[in-house]
Amino acid sequence: MSVNGNIDDQSIKVVDESSLLENDELDQMSRYRMGDDDVMSFFSDIKQKQSTILSKNSIVPSMRLSWHDINSRPSQNVKSKKSKKLDPSSEIMKKRPYILKDVFGIAEPGEVLAIMGASGAGKTSLLNILTQQNLSGLALSGKIKINNIEVDGQLLRRLSAYVQQTDLFIGSMTVEEHLKFVAKLKMGRNYTAEQIDQKVSMLLDELGLTKCAKNLIGWPHKQKGISGGERKRLAFASEIITAPPLLFCDEPTSGLDSFLAQQVIQVLKKLASKNRMTIVVTIHQPSSQVFEMFDKVLFMAEGRVAYFGTIPNAINFWKGIGQPVPPNFNPSDHFINTLAIKKKNELRCQKEVKKICDTYQNSDEGKSLYKKCIGTRKGSTTGIVSFNDLLEIDERLKNSASVKYEATYGQQMSALIKRSFLVTLREPMLLKVRLFQSILIALILGTVYFQTPVTQATVMNINGVLFQAVSNLNFMFQFVIVYIMCDELPIFLREHHSSLYRVDTYFLARNIADIPQFILYPLTFSTILYWMVGLYSNIWTFLIFVITGTLVTNVAISIGYMAACLFRNVGVAVAVMPIFTIPMLAFSGFYINIRNLPWYFAWMRYFSYFGYAFESMAINEWINYDSIDGCVSVPGTNTTIPHNCYLNGNEVLQDYDFDVKNEFRNIFLMFALNVIFRVIAYIALYKKSKAFN
Repeated sequence: MSVNGNIDDQSIKVVDESSLLENDELDQMSRYRMGDDDVMSFFSDIKQKQSTILSKNSIVPSMRLSWHDINSRPSQNVKSKKSKKLDPSSEIMKKRPYILKDVFGIAEPGEVLAIMGASGAGKTSLLNILTQQNLSGLALSGKIKINNIEVDGQLLRRLSAYVQQTDLFIGSMTVEEHLKFVAKLKMGRNYTAEQIDQKVSMLLDELGLTKCAKNLIGWPHKQKGISGGERKRLAFASEIITAPPLLFCDEPTSGLDSFLAQQVIQVLKKLASKNRMTIVVTIHQPSSQVFEMFDKVLFMAEGRVAYFGTIPNAINFWKGIGQPVPPNFNPSDHFINTLAIKKKNELRCQKEVKKICDTYQNSDEGKSLYKKCIGTRKGSTTGIVSFNDLLEIDERLKNSASVKYEATYGQQMSALIKRSFLVTLREPMLLKVRLFQSILIALILGTVYFQTPVTQATVMNINGVLFQAVSNLNFMFQFVIVYIMCDELPIFLREHHSSLYRVDTYFLARNIADIPQFILYPLTFSTILYWMVGLYSNIWTFLIFVITGTLVTNVAISIGYMAACLFRNVGVAVAVMPIFTIPMLAFSGFYINIRNLPWYFAWMRYFSYFGYAFESMAINEWINYDSIDGCVSVPGTNTTIPHNCYLNGNEVLQDYDFDVKNEFRNIFLMFALNVIFRVIAYIALYKKSKAFN
């Protein structure tokens, strides 16, 4: 893969050939362009090869990954007028420091390569380029190859898997359930349910997860689950389901003790040797036992290659430059210490690091490796796959859903709905506590307003309980959904980025799974409150009350969705939501009469779903009363005292400036707001997913 300019604008060249080719052969092949049918045929051929080997507990044909002349530096501020690409000749660019400079290396099939170095050495930056992650804002150049042929970013991602440092799982699922969920989406339409189950069973056995297969994964710091080592092995299993030939791991031993770290690296060694997988990991400071397990190491310093090769040769290299490993000392600690930039002696350290990097790159070993990376030296091709097609993938095909997602739309929806229901049923906070909350608050309010008679003295009480119903049905659930969505969004973004499912299938499935509970809660609350208070005893009136309450709840949930998707950060979302909801509450018509609103605020009443719900509930209740007891007549006249006495329910409504004709209009408008807020939430989620990619 040629990496030039901003990653977003790099050209797509590429792909893959088995044996190492002569330069004239490459030139001849570069003139060949495949059509879309050939591209699809090529991917189909890859899938057929994967299909045959998945059942044999082996990985797809081996692939040698190499890279050379990788350079990276910030790209902001200096842009050409016609494109976002950086002008390499600009003075600012020449002065700007490199993040990576002329980095090269090679990862062989059946081996585990560890990229190491002190903090800021460039480990993560190199891994990001190799995995095509987090590259916005960078000016890049260099080449990435598979079996000595340049590859484009799309194919590289499709032929590799990436285990990130932070393990993100739905803690309410078991290990086996999670693997089946991922397998259904990754293996998709090409495999039967029986084949998927067989693959999951094989992975559980191969990665030592059989004993904990039925255990809940758990939530860190919230719910006890499987151990850290088991979580990491589960992360490996999730990524190698489709037998990728390349596996990248970012800090796989992070947060693990020495024993668990050894277990994790043993698993990687087993995958590499048994399945001929090419594995590249970054690791910060391994124990001596873990360090000795790596086949090769790449030490980086100040964005450059300081050493590449086997551990025994590394020991000899450092000995040769006059910095031998002290007795009884962890070699990796010694190597990293010599490559670290210490603040107190920054200039001296930088000179020493430059000397080490120059020494290696000018050595016979360094020159030999570089030649091997650029392909001027032939090597053994034993066991290396031969792909006979060279293809160029345009943006149209790159974004094609038929290429991007293995599972069908229906399979995605089915798996996501099932998972969402499972999480809801297993998480007490999502069901039992909120159901209890609905019952308890309804009982408290029902006790306060128990069997309220309809008299002049209780008109305000009845309006008060109606507004309390609207208010509580909003605030009981609105903020909870923000916490739930914000917790789940990082998992969604990672899974979507891994092409497990589409944005719309996730959002629809999430909404469908929420429907039953957000009908159950307002139904329970409304039923208890309605009959305890003694509101108008009529089944139709009761149903309208329940429908209105359910719509209020779901509009509140929609706003919660919208806030979570817009801001993603739970603290920001919770802080911003009251800015939106409190004015809606104030302009509901309960605290201030609508006719008395200042003209510059009058328009805001049309956005108040509190107002729509309160008006509908009030109309639903008061139109049933032709007379209200307790009205005091003025002596000698047939009139009543204005504003202190209501002859019937219509006068109550008139006093609040409520129109009987608006009852069902308000219900429709609440439904419309529910849809509008969720559409906004979806658009925000879609944009977040694009930015994440």
